[in-house]
Amino acid sequence: MNEHLRALRLRRRLEEAGPVLWQMAAGIGGFSLAAGGVFGGLHPFGLSLVLGVGQSWLQSAAAGAALGYLALLDPVDSLRWLAALASALAGRWLFRTTFYPAAAAGCGTLLLVQLMLSMAGLSTPAAAFATLGAALLAAAGGFALAKTARARPRPAAPLAGQAFPLAMLALPALCAVPAGPLQPAVAALAAAGLWLAYRGRVRDCAALCAAGAAMLAAAEPDLAFAGLGVTAGCLAAAFLTPGERMGSAAVFLGASVLCSLAAPSPKALLGFLASAALGEAAFFALPRRWLAALPGQAEPVAESAARPRVASAVGQLEHVAQALTGIADTVDSVYKTLPKKGESYNWVMDHVAEELCRSCGQRERCWVEHYSDTVDGFLRLKPILEQQGRAALEQLPGQFCRCVHPVELCSAAGRAYTLFRSRRESRVRAQAMRSALTEQYTAMAQALGQMAGQLGQTVAPDEGKTARLSALLASLGLEPLEAQLGYDASGRLRGTVSVSRTAFSDEELAELGKEASAICHRALAPFAVDHAGPVTTLTLTEKAVYDPVFGLAARPAKEDACGDAVQQFCDAFGSAHLLLCDGMGVGRPAAIDGALACTLAAKLLKAGFAAESAARLVNVALALKSDEESAATLDLVSVDLYTGRASLFKAGACPTFVVRGGKAEPVEAAGLPVGILSSVVGEGRTLTLHEKELVVLVSDGALVDGPGWICQQLELCAAMGSTPAETARILADMAKGRVSRSAHPDDITVAVLALEKAV
Repeated sequence: MNEHLRALRLRRRLEEAGPVLWQMAAGIGGFSLAAGGVFGGLHPFGLSLVLGVGQSWLQSAAAGAALGYLALLDPVDSLRWLAALASALAGRWLFRTTFYPAAAAGCGTLLLVQLMLSMAGLSTPAAAFATLGAALLAAAGGFALAKTARARPRPAAPLAGQAFPLAMLALPALCAVPAGPLQPAVAALAAAGLWLAYRGRVRDCAALCAAGAAMLAAAEPDLAFAGLGVTAGCLAAAFLTPGERMGSAAVFLGASVLCSLAAPSPKALLGFLASAALGEAAFFALPRRWLAALPGQAEPVAESAARPRVASAVGQLEHVAQALTGIADTVDSVYKTLPKKGESYNWVMDHVAEELCRSCGQRERCWVEHYSDTVDGFLRLKPILEQQGRAALEQLPGQFCRCVHPVELCSAAGRAYTLFRSRRESRVRAQAMRSALTEQYTAMAQALGQMAGQLGQTVAPDEGKTARLSALLASLGLEPLEAQLGYDASGRLRGTVSVSRTAFSDEELAELGKEASAICHRALAPFAVDHAGPVTTLTLTEKAVYDPVFGLAARPAKEDACGDAVQQFCDAFGSAHLLLCDGMGVGRPAAIDGALACTLAAKLLKAGFAAESAARLVNVALALKSDEESAATLDLVSVDLYTGRASLFKAGACPTFVVRGGKAEPVEAAGLPVGILSSVVGEGRTLTLHEKELVVLVSDGALVDGPGWICQQLELCAAMGSTPAETARILADMAKGRVSRSAHPDDITVAVLALEKAV
């Protein structure tokens, strides 16, 4: 990885030298286009480059074209073209935003010089007509370059931009390259046509091959059959075998051999076949990722499968959420419809009658003749059983004076009441477990529904950036298993890339982020890394508008443990979270409750759960933690770092303090700590924060003298320009001094979040 990163640094240094290299390329291009001749000796394309090239490379292109005309043409022709170049340059400098003045100046100068030569008897009518054709070709080539320079390239039209006309204008120059029997222009046209054919770009392939064949015929009439052979071979491959490298090559070769029968000579035939084979070799030498980088219509399954997979995942999450909701509703419905057995004191009487009185000879007398007295006796016995759990012989009510088994009656009543109390406790425990289960299922269903909504949000994919990022990772030896970059509804770039499980250092992630920002032309946040089994997922998001600055200070009431727990973090969705949980009481029990609530809530928030869903699951966890009562306040602030929109959720927490414009104000919300009831009683608020504004969370230990002094101190800190860390420390120290005068000290925690503009 480090070797690849060093290679990336070298590449960046080369990119810094890019402007110089581009200027050199413009000069070489001007020289090459000036060398390319068509129709027996016309050289219009050097002038075309000067007419249509971008303003940044105009001077280099003009110098290269002038050098080409001087080196390759006879003195008379070179002077004509140099005069035309000079006039075209003047037109470009005077009229920078329009094409026609420069074209009129350059081509008009060429025709004017020819007219002067004709009037002086130094030229023939055929030469005059040839000059007129050269002027028209120069204007047409320059217009094509200028038109495509202003066109915005689109993935659906890969031939948009200046690459296509430049390639066509360069073919005559390739024809002039001495290569023996080989024909470089034919080989280059064949390789480019096969690339488009492989990607299934039938229309683009037809446009490229037709234009290329015309340029070959114009540059060298004997190569007309070669242009026909390349066009036929590439179109056949595009129609018959898109997406198949071997198939495309075989079809191309067959069609080319068939058309090569029109060759004017055996030498031309052999040269064409060798050039076609060279073009196929160049096509096979292209890396697969380069071939795939060109958006195409071939391989529709591989390209279109990503969105259906996402839609399927969304559907599955929604089905799971509905199933969990159905389970919770079913459990509640079944519980309500089941008969309630053994839930009243009458069950004790029935149990004694069944166990003791069924075989007694006095059964009819006690339970039929004196039924009211027997029931009244059991009701008078109830307080004794509730208090002692059993009844002594002398404590039996007078209604049982006729009982012939008083000792056995006391024992049977004690056993029956013990069993009744056990059944009642089991029922209460089962009801609590049922409530916790249904609450957990409902909370999970709500969270899964929210996650399905986030996953199903429409994202406009950017195939170009996806391909460039995939190529970058592949160059580092990290072949992407899956990659998708696109724009969400807010227009922000985001995406994920999955690679084989890899450990990244902070330095490597920083370098990778710089490279990704360069190729995506966007400022990106550091990559978020998630390892799951054999796969590592890199989450890419656009850099946020704000950076969070946290401050924290804690002063425990007891040295061994603090009942307050705080989490300060940013998630992978562009939000900053400040979470404070205060366990009820002080010492280790409170510390356990606060830490459990805070840790679990933070994990759920990082996974994408909403505040209410996270609070409901934390409530279940505290309720089931132990037989003893466990409770903790939950105070959460979540800030969208792109918009500054803040969401507050409070369950039994102290007021939140917001400092805006130098003024502090408390924000209160009704609620109860989590873990007390079967459901969460909390309330949410929303507000918007801007740069340098603060949001402050405090535990109840800091409010020993009320919220007034905190507002005053926050305003003073804002006026002094204190940092969040300094503000938290000052508030905690002052609260500690005030609490020291109290008979019941409590834990003190102050957490501060401020927003700063991202650099």
